[in-house]
Amino acid sequence: MSSFPDQAVEWFEKMPTFGCDPDDVTYSAMIDAYGRAGNVDMAFSLYDCARIEKWRIDPVTFSTLIKIHGQSGNFDGCLNVYEEMKAIGARTNLVIYNTLLDAMGRAKRPWQAKKIYKEMTENGFSPNWMPRLRLCWGSLRNLTLL
Repeated sequence: MSSFPDQAVEWFEKMPTFGCDPDDVTYSAMIDAYGRAGNVDMAFSLYDCARIEKWRIDPVTFSTLIKIHGQSGNFDGCLNVYEEMKAIGARTNLVIYNTLLDAMGRAKRPWQAKKIYKEMTENGFSPNWMPRLRLCWGSLRNLTLL
């Protein structure tokens, strides 16, 4: 039995045979589905198309791309996606901030986590316990014992 992301990918790839043209929403959903299905190359390939063709990209897509970079250890890639997102005027949300904080904690970059946390609160998001925990966890992971 295949997973929902795998089924989404299967149907997406069949769309042209049915004469269906995917729209911006479909492409955003498929970037997320490819990421969840583990097909990272295809997720980034669709993202490159999205940037070139000026598709509307939703926050779920940006969150997925940040998460993919973070899980692969490409922490600069997380920040690059975030900066691209801001440059095109896309709106951020608490999920994106949490994903960034998690990545910066795992990267052992508390200075960047603190900067993101500050942006989050300046943009009107009321942090719940999760961002605070991630910020503290990232700081604690950077302590060295003498």
